[in-house]
Amino acid sequence: MDVQSFRQIHPETELEQSILGAILVDNRRLEQISTILKAEEFSDPFHQRVYETMLRLWEQGRGITAQTLTALMRSDPGLKTLDMDYFGALAEAAPAITNIKEMARLIHEASVRRELLRIGEDLANGALEAEVERPPQVLVETAEKALYAVAQNSHYGEGALDFHEAMRRAVEQAEKAQARGGRISGVTSGFTDIDSLLGGLQPSDLLILAGRPGMGKTALGTNMAFHCAKAYVDDLAANAEFPRGAPVLFFSLEMAAQQLSARILSEQAELEMWKIRNGKFTDREWRSSFLPCRNCQPCRFTSTIPAASPSPRSRPAPAA
Repeated sequence: MDVQSFRQIHPETELEQSILGAILVDNRRLEQISTILKAEEFSDPFHQRVYETMLRLWEQGRGITAQTLTALMRSDPGLKTLDMDYFGALAEAAPAITNIKEMARLIHEASVRRELLRIGEDLANGALEAEVERPPQVLVETAEKALYAVAQNSHYGEGALDFHEAMRRAVEQAEKAQARGGRISGVTSGFTDIDSLLGGLQPSDLLILAGRPGMGKTALGTNMAFHCAKAYVDDLAANAEFPRGAPVLFFSLEMAAQQLSARILSEQAELEMWKIRNGKFTDREWRSSFLPCRNCQPCRFTSTIPAASPSPRSRPAPAA
């Protein structure tokens, strides 16, 4: 692909006009996207100011009409370059929108791509200029800070959820639990007692496993991850309607992927770790334990250690 094609992201002008026009036609549309779409995510600066004005009117409990916007933004330089009946034209040309949240998501994603493009260009220009005041380490730290800011500010949520939709999802979750034989509604951990207490691992839960060093936290975590992934692969092979497990990505900041895999091999083969590390196993143990474990590749248990830890200056400052 030509390098120049990376220089610009096509502005979503028509999409932005459709959203603004839909809000003018039905002000309740703004309630659906006000918590998930920010004004600065519009590509057109004038549209940013229009959206901000709409938000202010909505917060004040006032109606959002073409006449109101024209009166409030009459002195706006963007409106002066356009027809004064611009907002009326937006409302008249607004298409029938069935899912305004999806359109808001597209604008959000385009905004993130523009920001990533800007960061990439700044990094490339800094690397080419090779200034004494900006050595490579400074460029890396600057890029880390910028990317971290994008990651923190680009979370796209669904906003407020009405009661009927929340109830529908709760019923759907209960139906899945019943389809699994009335056992659990979430993803299996491989441990019956844990699954009974938690109903399985739930998507909305943050589970923290704490303990002193050497108490088996990593062993329990790798066991749960392995059994979860293996159950997913087994159920896919059996064409189960609702797989018990799920794909797993395991991050570790202290152990390499090979070390974690060796621990799983030790657990599944039921051999001591020192035998595996030193090769102190018999031919019988190799055939009965190690060879069957080689068929666990579809389980896709993944672990990773960052090649370089984030520099202290790129990390967020602790909360006061």
